[in-house]
Amino acid sequence: MEANPTPLISSFIIRFVLDETPTEPPAYHGTIRHIQTAEEINFHEWHEVTEFMYRFVQLDELQPPSPSEKETHQIPSS
Repeated sequence: MEANPTPLISSFIIRFVLDETPTEPPAYHGTIRHIQTAEEINFHEWHEVTEFMYRFVQLDELQPPSPSEKETHQIPSS
């Protein structure tokens, strides 16, 4: 009887913060934490989140975008 391999689990917590000031348009930023390692980064653009996640989960959807794509993957301002 073969033993089942232990699944590889990667969990993340993402916190979004919306900054609103009377003189500036609203802007998002936040923090992402990898639960298993407690490693955490602050981000201002969505590509920073996907690059961080890709370090732990190598999914094609999380591959860092090319430099030309980075401009289109920013966190939208409201």
